Formats: sequence, structure tokens, C-alpha cells
Amino acid sequence: MGLKFKVRVPGTSANIGVGYDCLGVALDYLLELEVEESDKIEFLENGAPFSIPIEENLIFEAIKYTEKHLVKNIPSYKVNVIKNEIPIARGLGSSSSAIVAGIMIANKFAGSPLDINKIAKLAVDMEGHPDNVVPAIFGGMVLAAHDKEKVAYSTLLNSDDLYFYVMIPDFQLSTEKARSVLPKSYLVSDAINNMSKLGLLVNAFNKGEYENLRFLLGDKLHQPYRFVLINNSEKIFEASEKYGALGEYISGAGPTLISLNHDNDEFLENMKEELGKFSDKWTIEKKRINLKGAEIFDEETV
Repeated sequence: MGLKFKVRVPGTSANIGVGYDCLGVALDYLLELEVEESDKIEFLENGAPFSIPIEENLIFEAIKYTEKHLVKNIPSYKVNVIKNEIPIARGLGSSSSAIVAGIMIANKFAGSPLDINKIAKLAVDMEGHPDNVVPAIFGGMVLAAHDKEKVAYSTLLNSDDLYFYVMIPDFQLSTEKARSVLPKSYLVSDAINNMSKLGLLVNAFNKGEYENLRFLLGDKLHQPYRFVLINNSEKIFEASEKYGALGEYISGAGPTLISLNHDNDEFLENMKEELGKFSDKWTIEKKRINLKGAEIFDEETV
């Protein structure tokens, strides 16, 4: 019998306010795959043929990319997606989770020669920036920096009392479109705004001191340009503030919006009511930080 195992990767929320392309968090949305050796390469979704053509399949692409960095050839395989809670093209790390899953699959078949830091480096090289893939790998909230040679990261201390109220619309927004509206240059004052707030934002998350969270999330490099792409986003932020949230930000490139708050069912119900007033259909879910990150299980341990 050939190798058989499971891979589990969380979704992520990145670009946290002023943490553009460097600050992200793993959330409790899961991508879960069953993987086994096979006589041919095959992708399934709950046992049925996979809906995405193989040439557009990021899991397959990541496996092929990782193979170039392995000494040992890997066998043909069957990948069955048994759970995918991560919405596609909504700013919740669906592409990053697929990339991380593919790298882990290739590494497992090769006998796990790549350590966790090498896996992170390959993922950042594929994705182009670290703020989604690094928290997907390590779990928690992670601050990361990279260049062509190195990835550096630090996991923030996570307070148990912080909840992410995730507001997802029924329309998609591609990262490419969200990046296309950004200016080619910025005012020095806008760069200083983000630099000064980022240090304080990280400190606030580390210490669990949230009284200035909304001010510290106040970005000037990407969010002001992306509001126009997300219908009613500014109105939703205003409602979130009115009902007592600690702060708000656009998740990833959007269109998902996130309110940060304590555990507060009244806030959740108020926001449900507000979101129901708009022509687009919005859902809202209360999520915790995923602290486990990417996991791999041999068949007998699942």
C-alpha cells in the first residue's frame, strides 16, 4: 500500500490595516485534503472530478514548483478535497492555502526533506509576498518581511479575547484588479503614517491593548483606493464603529471586510441587520484565530 495522508491548511486574512503586504493572521477556515499514491495524477472534490482544470489548479502548480527543489522524484498521486471552507477570490487566502498544501504534499512524498522555514520560503517565492502564506503555515498572527534571498517572520502573542467578524459579499474581487487601482507613488507623509502606526499596532496586538486599534489600523497606502471597488464598504465600516467594534479593515485585497471586537453576540446581530439593507448579499461570521497553522497527518493518526 502506498503513502496516504491528510493535509489541513487554514485560510488567512492579510493586509491588516497598515500592515500592507506584511501582517496577516490565520483564521478558522479550513482547506482539508486526502492524498494518496496513485497510478495517475488526479484531483477530486469529495470524490467527484475537480471543478478547476489542472492547468489552473494552484495545488498542482505548487507541487510541480516544489518538485524542482527536491532531489527525489515523487510518485503519481490522487488529491481529494474533502473540505474547503475558504471562499474563492474574497481576500481570505484561498490561493495561499492551495500553495501551502501543494508544497506540503510534494515534501511529504519526498520524505520531508524541507524544513518549515524552507517551506515558507518556497511559498513566499510562489505567492510573491508573505502576509498570507506565512500565517497559513505557522498559524496565529504573523509579521513578515522578505526579499529574493530571505524570509523573516515573527508570530505575535495572540489574545484570547479578540474575535474577527468576517463580512463576505456575494461578489468576487481579484487581487489583480485590487492592485491596479493603487497609485505608482505615494506621499512621504502617507508612508510615515503607515510606518509609525504599524509598530504601535503590533505592540497593541502583542499586549492585548485595543483602545487605539481603529486609529492604528488607519491605513493610507491601499484601503482608501480600494473602497470604491467594494460596494457600501465605507457605510459598513461606519456601522461597525457605531455598534462598538474595536476597529475595521479590508481583508487581503477585498472584498471581505473585517470588524475586530470582543465576543459580542449583540454586535453580530446588529451587523447582520445592517448588512441586510444593501442590494448585494452579505454574510457575517464570528471567527477565532487559528493557532495550529498547516498540519499533515498520516492515515493512521487521523
